[in-house]
Amino acid sequence: MSRTLKLLLAVAVAVVMVVGVYIAGSFTGASENDPPPRDPVVLPSDTTSPSTGTPSTRPPSPSTRVPVVSPSPVDDDDDDDDDDDRDDD
Repeated sequence: MSRTLKLLLAVAVAVVMVVGVYIAGSFTGASENDPPPRDPVVLPSDTTSPSTGTPSTRPPSPSTRVPVVSPSPVDDDDDDDDDDDRDDD
């Protein structure tokens, strides 16, 4: 047998062994017993929640109002420190 044929045969045997071990491990892992099913989690119902009827039309009291902050553009050109004006040197 030529040297190339011996090398190819050794690589083929190694690949077949690796694939065989992988398949055997897959079958072994699949045959293990699964854990028993768990009981479902039951959340208690909240009886203090508001009803699903019509919402209140009463405006909120001043103590519960939240200030609204609107974003505004800032003309802050702070990236000039990072610029290198000597790019064309």
